[in-house]
Amino acid sequence: MASLALALGGTMAFTPSAVADSGPPVTAVPASGTSAAQACWGQPERGSAGHYGNSGWCDSGRYRQVIRCQTLGDYRYVHYGPWVWAPEKSTAWCNLGDRVIDTWLE
Repeated sequence: MASLALALGGTMAFTPSAVADSGPPVTAVPASGTSAAQACWGQPERGSAGHYGNSGWCDSGRYRQVIRCQTLGDYRYVHYGPWVWAPEKSTAWCNLGDRVIDTWLE
């Protein structure tokens, strides 16, 4: 399970939820191609039908949530959330029965 961290000004801090959860932790990471002044956050999502996903949002700019999913048979694929402008939330979902193994914003 990938662990993401807050990366601002060259320092890193793990969020409290990084130690215990059933999915990726709530995170804060800069989106790709953005300045260090932009702050971004993320959180795991669980849909009503049992889908797993992740949401991300930033305080400025345009971005989308990207997740890497894994099937029970170890097949891996990537799903993308919609492009949004700050401070909107972008959410990406794995197929039913699959789990999130990595998340990032682009």
